[in-house]
Amino acid sequence: MSAEEFIADVESGLVPVDCHEKVLRIAFIYLDEGLWDGNGVFDVVEKLHAHGWSFGEGELRFNRTLDIFYLAQLAAAIYRSSSQLEGDFPSPDDFQSFYTTHYALLHPSAWRTYYSTSFLTQPTTARFYRLPNLQDLPDSDSPLSLPRHRPPAHATKLPRWASTVARTRRRQPALPLATFTDIALGTLETTIARLRTSHPSVLPYSETQARFWLEYMGLGSGRFDSAKAPAGSREAWEPNSFGISVAQGAYDVYAWEGKYSAQLWKESGAGTGRGVVEPDVDGGWKSEVMWCGEPDGGVGMYAWCRGWEGEVGSEEEVEFLAAVAVEETVGVVAEVGELDLAVRSHVLLGAMRAAVETGREREAFLEELERGMAKTGRIGEDRVGRWLREALRVVEPYVSGWEGVWPDAAERKKVLRQILGENGQLFGRWKVPPLLGEFSFELGPREEA
Repeated sequence: MSAEEFIADVESGLVPVDCHEKVLRIAFIYLDEGLWDGNGVFDVVEKLHAHGWSFGEGELRFNRTLDIFYLAQLAAAIYRSSSQLEGDFPSPDDFQSFYTTHYALLHPSAWRTYYSTSFLTQPTTARFYRLPNLQDLPDSDSPLSLPRHRPPAHATKLPRWASTVARTRRRQPALPLATFTDIALGTLETTIARLRTSHPSVLPYSETQARFWLEYMGLGSGRFDSAKAPAGSREAWEPNSFGISVAQGAYDVYAWEGKYSAQLWKESGAGTGRGVVEPDVDGGWKSEVMWCGEPDGGVGMYAWCRGWEGEVGSEEEVEFLAAVAVEETVGVVAEVGELDLAVRSHVLLGAMRAAVETGREREAFLEELERGMAKTGRIGEDRVGRWLREALRVVEPYVSGWEGVWPDAAERKKVLRQILGENGQLFGRWKVPPLLGEFSFELGPREEA
């Protein structure tokens, strides 16, 4: 049966879609054009869901991350089949041979080598697309179309985390650098240790590796210090785009090879991972990665269409951002007059306080928050009301047990940390495609006085 006949039969209901292979074939046919148009895999997943099709079963059915993951795997296989776009593209009629050739990337259990079950079944992961937490998507550790064919690994994990840390420092320089760095290292260690309890093959926490990447991303040193960059710079306030930057050649995620031998780099995580190991390479190594420049010839768009950017960040990124937010609110009771409404964490604490109030008191509190937020210049007056009400919808279930009583500082801190850890979309650091229908919690830079 040709691809055209097959898709007509399944869309009409003549042929039941009752197995992984049929969903995969449908997705392969849709990607023939969909991979190069609009939002790529993000558009195609909506098309699958509109027909009631999903790669998941049971509690994983319509899991957005799982479904987009298989579309991203298909995209990787298509790139490989066409010699990274330099050869012939696989035809929609060639699905069976294509599936056989790339079975290792596409089979029903392939996701298990990329995602832990606990991460994949989190409500946030089911609702928003998140990148794998066990290893990188195929070829995504190299510039687009120029994969270096290294063994499967998670080479982007720490550089991506360090990039988020450095960008956050540029946006939120209020905390002392030492405190900020301690939060980053502490939350990284905690998340890696938690992951290793069920996946001991994951490399242990290494302070050597973490500090290397923080320095590489410009945290706290020299002219590349993110905290010293202009607070209103466009790059600092745009949604995270680390995967696109790797695709463009802006970062080499194997840059550590310029200072460390492979053996020492791996051994630096042995034991507790505490302490920094001194480099053992003379620095003569030269990266083979070159930035493609701007305009990038569509590289960024193609990386996005392949699913190299998530809609919510990794556990280590979200846990870090949550811990910073909680630290920023220490000692703040949440009266409108004491909240710095140019700071997201203060706004979210205010939303928690509003959720505890009822009736006229709630509306009055929200109105004061709206006026204060708009005055900072970080959000337009046309968005601020909805921003707060969408945030309110997220926090209300968490504070319902307080029964209208604003609790003590310890309880507030605990619940704020939980809310942010379980709702990474509140940080607005990741791009949300329009078709998803989710509200974007982005804010702009503080308006200079």
